[in-house]
Amino acid sequence: MNIENKRNKLVNDLREFCKNAGFTDVTFGLSGGMDSALVLALAVDALGADHVHTMMMKTKNTSQLSIDLANEIAANFGNHYETIDIQPMVDQLVNTITFDPQKKLTMENLQSRIRGLMCMTYSNEFGWAVMACGNKSEAMMGYCTLYGDTCGAVVPLGDLFKTEVYAMAELYPQIPRGIITRPASAELSPNQKDSDSMPDYAILDPILADIENGVNRNDELFTSIRKRVNNAAFKRVQMPPVLKLGE
Repeated sequence: MNIENKRNKLVNDLREFCKNAGFTDVTFGLSGGMDSALVLALAVDALGADHVHTMMMKTKNTSQLSIDLANEIAANFGNHYETIDIQPMVDQLVNTITFDPQKKLTMENLQSRIRGLMCMTYSNEFGWAVMACGNKSEAMMGYCTLYGDTCGAVVPLGDLFKTEVYAMAELYPQIPRGIITRPASAELSPNQKDSDSMPDYAILDPILADIENGVNRNDELFTSIRKRVNNAAFKRVQMPPVLKLGE
């Protein structure tokens, strides 16, 4: 199945999912990054711009570039969009817990989970389905936050490797080039990049595809990645349903 056919299937399946689940509208965080940009494009195709509601939930770690790109793509697609500063919520939670967080991971995941809480609050109030914006590469590697960026009703990109996400984004001229060309980052810490935690996706994705297809190799990189995939299984079983492209 070529990338355009995959796009068409995801649009149709997302439309059918929302119809069958009784949702007319969807919501999710618009980060200025690649994954949420493609989810926006697919959701607008599936439901229409008037039925798609996105939020830039910024913290002190959010770059101005991300804010500008999120503004630009929302304007290009014409959907409902707002910017919300969640840093006061982050600070309040840090001041409420009974210990001083020492681990960087604790603070990173705290931000992601507050974003999930915000999306679910809007969902409860307005009856919108929350889209989880992760992709297959992140899910297989466990590069995601349970009850944070994994919360939602469905994962539209869950059967796309990250390299396929970039390829599908090329089908949408409304997605700014700055989103496609910038280094992937969750922006949960200063200067954070996906490549700090994993190999570049051009190297990683073929290995993940081999693991998914039952191919076995004995080289060190393959073995280390397969171990991470196995260790992250507990996360994947708790994720929302994925729009599947194959069997």
